[in-house]
Parts: sequence; structure tokens; C-alpha cells
Amino acid sequence: MNEPDENGWSHIHQCAFRGFVKSLERFVENDRDLLELETADDLRQTPFLLAISSGLQDTVACLIDMGAKTNVTNSQNHGAVEICAIKEFISLLRYLISRDLSNLPVWKNLLKMMSSDLEEEAEAAGKCLRTLTDRSEELGINPDWRTFYDNGGVPTVVKVAKNTMQDYAKIPAFQTLLNIIEMPEVKDQLVSSGGVPAFVKLLKSTNTFAVQLSAQIIKDVAEVPAYAETVSQNQAVPNLLKVLQTVHDPEVLIPVVEAVGTIALASPKLRSAVGSAQGMVQSLVSLFDTNNHPGLLLALTNAVSQIVEGDKANQNAFVAEGITQHIVSVVMNQIRNKDIQASAVEAIHKLADSNKQTQKDLLDKGAERLLMQMLKKNRAEALQEKTAMALWALAGDNIDEKREMAGGIGVQMLIEFVNSMSENLHYIGSEGLGVLAQGPLNQQSVIAQANGIHPLVRLMKSNKESIVLSVIKTLRHLCVGVGKVPHERNQNTISQSRGIKFLIALMVHSANEVVQVEAAFTLGCVSLGNKDILEEIFQNADFSYVRILKMLYAREPLVRMLAGSALAAFAYNNLQQQKEIAEQGGVRFSCFVPFLQSDDEYFRCCAAYQVVILARIIPDEEQAKSSAAGIKLLVDLLQDSRSEEVQALAADCVASLTHTRAGVAAAIVAINAVDHLCQMLLSEAEQVRGTAAIALGYLSHDHKGERLILQRCRTDPYLMKVIRYYTKRIRLAPTFTEGWQHYRKVGLPPIPEGRPSLVRRRSQRDDARPITILSFEESSTARGSNSHEDGETSSRSSRATNHHESLHNSRLSLTSQRSQMSRVSLVHTGEEG
Repeated sequence: MNEPDENGWSHIHQCAFRGFVKSLERFVENDRDLLELETADDLRQTPFLLAISSGLQDTVACLIDMGAKTNVTNSQNHGAVEICAIKEFISLLRYLISRDLSNLPVWKNLLKMMSSDLEEEAEAAGKCLRTLTDRSEELGINPDWRTFYDNGGVPTVVKVAKNTMQDYAKIPAFQTLLNIIEMPEVKDQLVSSGGVPAFVKLLKSTNTFAVQLSAQIIKDVAEVPAYAETVSQNQAVPNLLKVLQTVHDPEVLIPVVEAVGTIALASPKLRSAVGSAQGMVQSLVSLFDTNNHPGLLLALTNAVSQIVEGDKANQNAFVAEGITQHIVSVVMNQIRNKDIQASAVEAIHKLADSNKQTQKDLLDKGAERLLMQMLKKNRAEALQEKTAMALWALAGDNIDEKREMAGGIGVQMLIEFVNSMSENLHYIGSEGLGVLAQGPLNQQSVIAQANGIHPLVRLMKSNKESIVLSVIKTLRHLCVGVGKVPHERNQNTISQSRGIKFLIALMVHSANEVVQVEAAFTLGCVSLGNKDILEEIFQNADFSYVRILKMLYAREPLVRMLAGSALAAFAYNNLQQQKEIAEQGGVRFSCFVPFLQSDDEYFRCCAAYQVVILARIIPDEEQAKSSAAGIKLLVDLLQDSRSEEVQALAADCVASLTHTRAGVAAAIVAINAVDHLCQMLLSEAEQVRGTAAIALGYLSHDHKGERLILQRCRTDPYLMKVIRYYTKRIRLAPTFTEGWQHYRKVGLPPIPEGRPSLVRRRSQRDDARPITILSFEESSTARGSNSHEDGETSSRSSRATNHHESLHNSRLSLTSQRSQMSRVSLVHTGEEG
């Protein structure tokens, strides 16, 4: 029975190999030595190894239960684990793992086999380990990753990567590593065991699949910012670039592009390094030309976003290489693939962010028009959010560009943003409504009619400070127009929406001083000229001017400056509130001196306006001197500032001051403000033109101001076109209008060509923005809904103008021979309006 046949096998060997379990049991019962009887052939295998080589789990289990040795090997030094690996008996390997046999460590044996110098063994073991660690859709990462890791699997893979065997045999080991690389411990051990230089070196492999997997591993490691630096130090960027330039297989290029983007995303330093790598930007852009592979397009658009984010040099480099047209084309052509389209939209956002040069290029290539169409047609919130963010980035910092962008989006959609679930849309909705509520042609009433105030008030409860700050400012703009003309309907709506309560709560309880002071400033504007709201504010026990006065001594300069603006808003044309402020502590001129002497024109302008408004209650400086200093600074800014924002703000301050105290308008006129304001009417910026026109409209009620404005308009009739275009909501002095009609009858010179357009169209993107100047009749209707306001707005403007006229007859005359400062110093001999 035990004698071998011609192949060297005995009966027990045949039973073990063929799975005759009962026969095996009888043989062993009769002679236990047969359990370890080796074949008489070249392999010298025991029954256990023969059962293993057949993949018969029942037979293997029977032999193990009968006490067969499991750690035996054949003449090739292959044991049970090695035989299973070569034959890819995964189920049997799992069974052996489940038996947890102390003398048969499956994982260690597989790892030892994978590190073999023989390609066949290394590949076979790698394939088994890959399958044993495969991810599942239900569980995600395989729970056995920990066993692989604890048995030294990661250093073993690194050892395989460094091995001199053929790269094809290494591939299963790399795939095994990719199965578990998402775990932080795996990345840590990979880096500490020297894996980064090994995989960077493999980027030079002639086996493109090995290159693909190495790039994927590098990308995953680089997701940890600290390790991205290590990857870069090991020359990953130039090696990845070489692959981009030499390989054309999209499946290989995808992880390479992703690796480049991930490295760049790790830090500003690495973004700069990636962008400045010679040929990198050109190679990435060229891939848009030669590939339509969806996966590669997605990787490319993502990489562009990652490389240009917050890096102007990289933004400019991509635009210079022609990326704009490619990105716009992807947005336009990938309508069915929303992931690619959304990624391309985000790339536009990142390219345009805080960069005027790239914004212009994107606008010139039609990005805005395309995005606007997407925004109107697509209601999926995720894509809508990315599209809105891209459009807002294209608008840049310029207030006129923002206003046009917000106008393109539309009031109704901006309100939908505010009502959405997205915090990014909340911010853009608030900012968009805020810019539309500002300026000479604001849409305060349009927003009110669209019920835009209630959702804004609700957003003051947001957990995001940036949103809260934006909403506070937007509500302020909705309540007060150029020249401090209040919008009573919006003020009352805010009150009815419990906005006053929320603003006071923010002023008192916010942990951020900027939020506190912005809320106080907005409270001043919401209550400006509105006795009922002032009463509501003072009925709240938490409100006190003491809180605002304390902010005048805050550490942060912005807080101190805004505290002055808040007090000025409450004190504007209100003697009673000035008295309250004085009684609760008052203000000192020394609080404003640092701002009046600041190099920051914005601070200087705000402080100059504040000292004029608060001059009566500043005890440590003469009223006339503080007012003179403020007015002189404002007029100097009209003349000297090159900032459109500051010019518009100074003109707004002048417009506001012209209807405060008697003599102020005369003092402003006396120091040549009319000339400077008339010059501002030629500005390309609508905000500057409009505020200057409104300021001149108020100054037309001063005798000398009226005469000087008429003289300038007679010389250049275009100036009158601008004034009339922007002053539809205020009433010009009747004598001024009569004087102009007289000049028209006498005859006027022609308007020179090349003057700034009063109506801007988005389709015209050149610097000059040439548009035909409207006639008087055309200008009265050209603005459509923008120039129209309801009866309430007209009545507000009329009240402000009537008040201005009532002051006109009581203003002081100033002698033309006195110096400018002497003239201004007489302002405060008048009474409060």
C-alpha cells in the first residue's frame, strides 16, 4: 500500500491530491507515519502539500485536523502559502488565515515571497496580497489592511520598488499599497522607509503601468502637506514633467497630472515651484489641445485650479499660454459631464481671483457671458455655487464691475442665493445686493419690492463671521444713499424684521470687535432721520453710546475709525443725539488725529468727515478749526487722490456735508471743490462720476457754487449731461436750471469726442469703452429700471433738497480775499440744521 507508483506517489498521496477524505482517514488510522510521507519524485511533497496544490479545502482541513505538519516545504522550498500564491488559490489562503496556525504565518510568508528576487514569485505573491487587501464598495478600505501593515507590508513594498527585478513584477505590490494608502499610518511608514525617492525614480521606468502607479502613490503621499515638501525635494516635479512631455497615454497622464496638482496645492511655496518649473505650464496647456479623454480633462482642470490658487505669477503664466480659451471651451462643450464642467468653472474662479490681468482676459474671451447663461439655466445648487463664485471673482474689486456683475445676475436670483443652503451663495447674494444698494443709481427700492430685506436680516444669525459682516454692511447700504439720504421704507422693514434687535445683540455680544462696530455703524444708518427707530433702539436696555465710545480706544485702527463713523451716523443732523453722545462721555479730537494724519487715504477721508459732523461735541478743539481741517482734507482728497474708491467716498462726504449746517456748502465751494468735482465727472468710474454729480447737484443751491458749475458746464456741456443723468433723484436749484436753459438758448459748444460713456454695456471690454453719449431726452429714459425709483424715493430726495434750500438763505458769505483755511474756519458760526 505504501509503495510508490511510477511517479513516486503512494496511495495516500493520490488520496490527498484527489480529495478522497475517507480513504485518507483510514490510511492514517492504520499508520500515522503516512501523514508526513513524502513523494519519491523531485518535489518531495507531503499529503498536506499535495492537498494544498489541488486547492481542496476539505482535504486540507481534514489533514490539519489529523495533525499534519503545516510548516513543511517541498524541494523548491515552497510551503503551503507559496504554493497557494503561485496557483492563486485565494479562498484557500483565506481559509489558512482563518485557522490562525502558529506555525503557518500566511501574511509573513506572502510578504517574504513578494520580496523575492525571482519575478515569478514576487508577482504571484503580490497578486494574492492585492486581492486579500482589495477594497469593497460596502466597507471601503479592507479591514485586513492593519494585518498587512503590522506584518511589515509597507517596508516590503518599498523594498520591492527598490529591487532590480523587472518592473512588471512589481506592479501587484504597488497595487496592494494603493489599496491601503489612504490610511495615515501607511503614508507615514512609506515615507520613513524611504519610499518617496524609490517611487520618484520609477517615474523613469519604461513600463508605463509602473509609471502610472508610481505617480498615483506620489499623489496620495503628497496629500499630506509635509510629505509634499519631501516629494518635491526628491525631484518629483521635474520627473513628473518629463512624463507629461513624453507619454501620450491618457491613463498614465491622469495620475501624473493629479500628482502635479496635489503637490502644488500643499503650500504657496510649492505652487510657485510647480508653476515656475520650466515647461510645466506649457505642457499642461498643450494637453488640452491633444486630448478629449474625460478623465484627463477633469484632472487637467483640477490641476489648473490647484496650481494658480492665490498665485498671480502662475495665473498670468497660464493665461499667457492660452489657457483661457481651453477652459471656456471645456465649460461650453462638457454640458453632459457635470463634474468636468464644474471643475472648469472652478478653474475660471481660481484664474480670476484677485488678478485684474486674468480677469480681463477671461472677460474678453466670453467667460462671463457663458457663466451667466449657465447660472440662469442650471438650478443644481453645487454647480450654481461654483458658477456664482467664478462670476464674482471675475468682477474683481472694482465697485462698478461688481455692480454690473450683480446686475447681470439680477436682484431676484441674488435673493435666491440668500435663501439657499449654501454659505458661499449667502455671501455672494449679500455682497451682490450690497453693491446694487450703493451708488448714485442704486436699486434700494427694487430690492425692497423683491422682499430682499427679510432673508438678509435672518442671515445675521449665521455662524460665519464673513457672512454676518457682509449682511451688516448690505443693510447699511439699503438704508442710506449718496449724500446720507435715508430710505425710510427699508429702515422700517429692517425694524419690522427684528433687525434692530439682532444688530444690537451683535453690537453687544459678538466676540469680534469689527462685527460690534459695524453693527453700531449700521444702527446709526438705520435710524438716520427716523425717530421711531431711534426710539426703538433706546428702549433696548443693552444699547448705550458708552459701548461705541469705548471702541474709539480699541487697539485695532479699523475699529476706532468705524466707531467714529457710527457716532457720526447717529449725530448726523441730530442735535439731540449729539447731546446724548456728549453726556455719555463725548469724543476727543485726539481720537481722530492719527487718522487725519494717516497715510491711508480711506482712513483720512472718513476721519475728516467725522470731525466735521461731530465738531460741536469735540471739547478739546475749537469747532471752527476742527471743521476747517476736515473740509480741507476732503477737498484735498478730491483733488489729489488717485483711488477711485477714495474719490467716490470723498465726493459722497461732500454731498452729505452740503446739507448739514449753514455755511458748510459755501465753505466747500470757497476752496475750489467745484473744479475738482467737475473734473471727476470725466472719470471712467461710474461711482466717481455719479457721486461727484450728486455733490455738485447739492452745491448748485449755493449762489457761488451755482455760478461756478454753470460756467464749467457752459464751457463743456458734457458735464451738464453727467450732472442731469445722476441727479434725477434730487432737485437741482431752480435758478441753476433756469441759468442752464438760458445758456442753451444762447448756444453751446459741441461735446468733444472720447468722453466717458454714461451707459456701459458688458459686450464692450476695451479700455476706452466707447459708447454714444445720450441726448438730454435719451438720458432721462436710458437707464430703465436702474434710473427709476418709486414715489417714496422721490419724496425722500425732495425732502432732502427742501431742507437744503431752507439752509440756503442762512448760509454765511465768505470774502474771496481770505485764505482757504480762513474761509473754512467760518463754517461753524452757523447753527445746526
